[in-house]
Amino acid sequence: MEAKAKKQRKSSFTPEQKKEYKLQKETEKQQLCDLYQKFIEKHTIKDFIGIIADYKTMHKYSIRNIFMVLAQAESREDTKFVGVLNSFLNWKKQKVFVLRNSKGYKVLVPIFSKIKSLESNTQEQENDNNNKDSQDVLSYFKLGNVFDISQTTEYENYLKEQKEIDRVIMRNAEIDYDTALNFARTNFPEAKITEDFKDQSMKGKYNPLSKEIVIYQKSSHTVLHEIGHHITQSVLGLDVEKYAKNEVLAEIIAYLIMIRFDENIDYNFKYSNVWSNRITDSFELEEFEQCFKKLSNFLNSLFKPNIAKGDEK
Repeated sequence: MEAKAKKQRKSSFTPEQKKEYKLQKETEKQQLCDLYQKFIEKHTIKDFIGIIADYKTMHKYSIRNIFMVLAQAESREDTKFVGVLNSFLNWKKQKVFVLRNSKGYKVLVPIFSKIKSLESNTQEQENDNNNKDSQDVLSYFKLGNVFDISQTTEYENYLKEQKEIDRVIMRNAEIDYDTALNFARTNFPEAKITEDFKDQSMKGKYNPLSKEIVIYQKSSHTVLHEIGHHITQSVLGLDVEKYAKNEVLAEIIAYLIMIRFDENIDYNFKYSNVWSNRITDSFELEEFEQCFKKLSNFLNSLFKPNIAKGDEK
């Protein structure tokens, strides 16, 4: 009955109303894109790296959608905005409820459709291979709404939890050195890692031809930074020629790996910000975004459930 009622309501729209609704949504989408573009134009790569430092709180959304949400929060001058986002339904599934009259933040939701990648000769073949011979293809983007935790019934608890974390947990700038070294050697056996603590004038170095890493300082950051170079240059083969760009990407990898082991780590991008000041004009956002997506997707596939905990034991 409910489905039938919904169908009747849907069919009650006139062609003119449907056209007007579609035009309204396209206008909203364009306004969102314009706001996003203004946000991009007035921020530097250095700013974006700082945003990435908080990426763990918004990991369910693309970097482009994150920037769109941040642009809206900045435009609204929302001082309570945290950056922990979810849709209305997903908040509800967690028994967290969006406060009445809360205005959602717009994001672009990709809509996919299935197309057959191979033509079947018979109806029987088509039925048997229906799932095998079809693939998801991006059709278009529609507007969706997400809500920040500050717009929900969980906000006060969130603030209390954060205050307790700040009070109780000793925040470190690094994870355990042996944990990082074990992670690197286990997941990248092709990389030859040697330790040479006699020369403290350098931190570490990586040779992409021989795939050799030398660690000069007993620092988990150094291990993961050099593994970052190995990932970008030898594993993923990212074509990033400039030295400064490689340094920033290696820093991002080091950070993304560290938070897998300790989500409360007090990591900062001081080192990479030194380089970002020099590459703001040469590192286009689109290139930065593409590189980040590849790095993030690779690490997501690398880290299976409980891998961090397993490595720490």
